[in-house]
Amino acid sequence: MNELRLNIGAGHTYIPGFTNVDVSDQAEIQVDLGRESLPFETDSVDLVFSYHTLEHIDDYLFALGEIHRVLRNGGRFLLGVPYVTLTEYNLINPYHRQNFNEYSFDFFNPARLKGTAAEKNPILFRKIFHRFHYIGAFHLVPPPFRSWCRRHLFNVVRKIDFGLIAIKQPDPPTPQGPELRDEMMREFRACFEARQPYDGPPPGGRALGSSARGRLVRVGKWWRGHGA
Repeated sequence: MNELRLNIGAGHTYIPGFTNVDVSDQAEIQVDLGRESLPFETDSVDLVFSYHTLEHIDDYLFALGEIHRVLRNGGRFLLGVPYVTLTEYNLINPYHRQNFNEYSFDFFNPARLKGTAAEKNPILFRKIFHRFHYIGAFHLVPPPFRSWCRRHLFNVVRKIDFGLIAIKQPDPPTPQGPELRDEMMREFRACFEARQPYDGPPPGGRALGSSARGRLVRVGKWWRGHGA
């Protein structure tokens, strides 16, 4: 049986083999996820990938609830969003409505912060990984000091990636461990690199290969906190 995989917030790009969903009429399915339900059955989706979309949605809990609803128990939710303390193009962006850091999804984990706000929504996720994209010299700072920098400084991290597992039953036996983390991180990268524009060259240009110029470009992106 083929997996049902969604690319939510497709925008100007799509992922081959996925069902691409966005408010844009370029997408295969046009939905305003802040207001409209996803046109998929409950517990029918295996994987949702969403890249720099959730920060734009006014009714974030509605959108997250729809993603949770359509995912099957143990379904994967892979997403990338700007980091909260990035001032350039995030905190000053008039189209950004939500902010995210490494604790954002602890509020939907029954073993962490779920219930602390006395909420009644059924949204339950378990975080398998988060990954920071540091900016410039913060790549070179020892990990204990990176944590201090994230807490007290702006423009330390450009963006953050997450890998989540949907929980649809009380305390289900969902898999955990470094193997699952590594697998989901590879899956995130594969989704990110598979994005294709509806028109024009792929994001970031054509494949760079292993040339010296290609390596320099990749290092430059890494230094600036871009890439997957």
